[in-house]
Amino acid sequence: MNIQLLALDLDGTTMRTNNTLAPDVKNAIERAILSGIEVAVISGRPYTSMPREILEIRGIRWIVASNGAAIYQNGVRVHADRLRETDVLRILDLTKEHDLIWEAFCGNETCSDKRYYDNPLQYGCSPAYVDYVRTSRGCCSDMRGYIFQNRRRLDCLDFVSTDSRLRQTLWAQLESALPGVYITSSSRNFVEMMNRSANKANALRQLCARLNIDIKNTAAAGNADNDADMLALAGIGAAVRNAAPACLNVADAVIPSNDEGGVRELIMQLL
Repeated sequence: MNIQLLALDLDGTTMRTNNTLAPDVKNAIERAILSGIEVAVISGRPYTSMPREILEIRGIRWIVASNGAAIYQNGVRVHADRLRETDVLRILDLTKEHDLIWEAFCGNETCSDKRYYDNPLQYGCSPAYVDYVRTSRGCCSDMRGYIFQNRRRLDCLDFVSTDSRLRQTLWAQLESALPGVYITSSSRNFVEMMNRSANKANALRQLCARLNIDIKNTAAAGNADNDADMLALAGIGAAVRNAAPACLNVADAVIPSNDEGGVRELIMQLL
């Protein structure tokens, strides 16, 4: 296959568990770019929290943020799929009986519940990501008020809960009531909501259209539920060994874990 575009998820796939980029993975990405492969980042992170180590790699022109809700070319936002105001109001109504920990993504602004910001570990955040949480977003004590105030400009919303039964119940209720909303999860304890058209597979389609690349000439790597549709669509979908079952079930290949240089292994095979 003539792979012309490589789409990389970050957390749990390209980045190590300690939230750093291994030098050999970085070198492999740079080799891929020098060989003529367009390398794009497609992440659940908002643009403002993209790792410095990724942004400093010369030749990465395309970054897809917030699970596909925003596409950036050379740092400039060129596409947005925001949540509809009516869907935001419905989400607030359906969850009003629950004291949830919310995060909201509005373009270049990210805001978290102060309780999560002050103590991410309490809600299942990895110790390696505590500094990331506190340096990449602001905080607010009234997140429902913040969401309502910004209801017309939200890229996506998520809530955090360590109660798996509550997560599953609310996920099912929201999915049933909101056909225009795409619901997924990029990590344990998170439920993420965005416009139905804002997902990683659609983002990959858009990049192919902009770059005039056939989808069969793409490769993608991922690890979480929110990566599964992208892996299923790509010409070669690669799941790291530590990936969620949804990814492993659709993957064309299984590569070593994020801590074992799986992305490097994939790139070496492509080259």
